[in-house]
Amino acid sequence: MAPKRQWRYLLVDVDGTLLDSRGRISPRSEAVLREAVSAGLTLVLATGRTYPSLLRVVGGLDVPFHTITNGGAVGLRPGAAAVPYVSLLDPAVWPRVVEGLREEGLSVVVYGHRHPAPPQIVIASERGHPHFESYVGRNRAQIRIEPELARAEIADVVEVAALGSGEAFDGASARVRERFAAETENHTMVLFIAAQFGKITEFFGPGTSKWHAFLGLFPQARPETVIAVGDEANDREMIAAAGLGIAMGNATAELKATADRVTGYHDEDGFAEALEPILAEFRGQERGG
Repeated sequence: MAPKRQWRYLLVDVDGTLLDSRGRISPRSEAVLREAVSAGLTLVLATGRTYPSLLRVVGGLDVPFHTITNGGAVGLRPGAAAVPYVSLLDPAVWPRVVEGLREEGLSVVVYGHRHPAPPQIVIASERGHPHFESYVGRNRAQIRIEPELARAEIADVVEVAALGSGEAFDGASARVRERFAAETENHTMVLFIAAQFGKITEFFGPGTSKWHAFLGLFPQARPETVIAVGDEANDREMIAAAGLGIAMGNATAELKATADRVTGYHDEDGFAEALEPILAEFRGQERGG
């Protein structure tokens, strides 16, 4: 483990990592965040959520934190005071991705970046796969309906996604992902909505990731000064690149294989379990001068 003075940043995924399966931060994990910031670590919360969605679950935190949203497409300063980093999808590419997904019968969402206004979520219809409909219901205030979605005027598209579940969804998603592999960054991962597990397949501009967004926010940061914690496919690059990459007990097998260590499950305070020994070392070194 690196000495205390080497750690400078704490880069943390949200769903499945900081949040338990009920979508809550435990008192133990919240105490760890406070101690980490007090010890001098810069806290960065990195999520696939949009910024308003993130604030619904972490808005009560009493520590300053930087924000990476939309899976690494947008990087914001605390309180969204500024947007130093944005990765956009090519205007010539995203409509073709939309068409490819809809040709496969999938329920599609397009995200437009509009800071300082909330991001816009654009869909063709409110009807679709039940998992998609649950998502629409939870984000209705940001929804805009464009029946001809691939031809809609949407400025600054940061992400195209499809929501669903089951083998048919997996197969259809895989075909579209392969088709656009050379023109986008894409992945499929689990998405938990309204007490139901489903999946989301996401498409971004080439090279988009939480790690690239982190470097966009902190270009002076050295990888060996970063502790990163996560559980899903969109955490892989930051777990691999950080000086200390920690996978949750509920992480994918691929992420566990990539990580330097594996901690407990998100429902068993795995995040706090991983950070407490590091913070204890901080305290010991401070006492020792």
